Amino acid sequence: MTWPIKTWGSVVLPAAEMNEYVRDPLTFLKENIVLDEADELTIAGGVVTATKSYHAIDTQDDDPTDDLDTIGGVAEGRILTLRAKHIDRTVVLKNGTGNLILGADISLDDVSKHVALICDSAGNLNLLYSARDVTFLVNAFQYPGTDWTPKLEGAGLVQSLTAKKAWLPLNFLKIGDVVISYKLVGDAVEVDTLTLDCKLVSVNLADPITTTDIPGGGITQITADGDFSSEAVLTAPEVVMVANQYVLEIVGTTGTGDSITVIGAEVVIRRLA
Repeated sequence: MTWPIKTWGSVVLPAAEMNEYVRDPLTFLKENIVLDEADELTIAGGVVTATKSYHAIDTQDDDPTDDLDTIGGVAEGRILTLRAKHIDRTVVLKNGTGNLILGADISLDDVSKHVALICDSAGNLNLLYSARDVTFLVNAFQYPGTDWTPKLEGAGLVQSLTAKKAWLPLNFLKIGDVVISYKLVGDAVEVDTLTLDCKLVSVNLADPITTTDIPGGGITQITADGDFSSEAVLTAPEVVMVANQYVLEIVGTTGTGDSITVIGAEVVIRRLA
């Protein structure tokens, strides 16, 4: 629908104009939510100014990627829908840098990917989305040559071994997921002295490949006999980005008569619907 616009003076409106300019638009709004085509906005120094409710955002100087920190032209209750202008240029909406309150950075790296924002009373733009926290059960261990051994219950470490590693790849993640926390679960038989540690590691595409320990991604060391469900809550939610992979690195040490069995991990992620 093309919205008719008319300015009247001090006149009595004829029925036909009342129908065209008042009744019909109100009827349409009751039945539909439709936005006009997206107007293009180009980032300048991390800023754009909205002029309508739907915009396609382009990078400054057609750079391959650019950060968007602040959106002007908004007031409380204003709803904005944004997408990238070009499939080959990525716009990164930066959380908490300007007036964007998103929980984590969001990359618009495809023209079909949209994000909806609503302005609050402080002039900040908040995510207007459907999301849910999902818990994934992870037990596909990797432990070649590390003395951890596969068993029905999970991964096992027998007695008298020092600083032996195993890994749990988080191969269920998709781009845009947000990792919140995880629990390592299993059972320890402690007769002498055992320790069990686990941390979340990002494997990063580079030459050479690098790894990064995720802040808050380490559990409290397990040293006692009995079953365990040790949780690590990330210092800040970790947004899954292109060219990163994630893995839980497990390190176990056992004394005489000790053993450890790790069933797996329960990983909580936030996934946009």
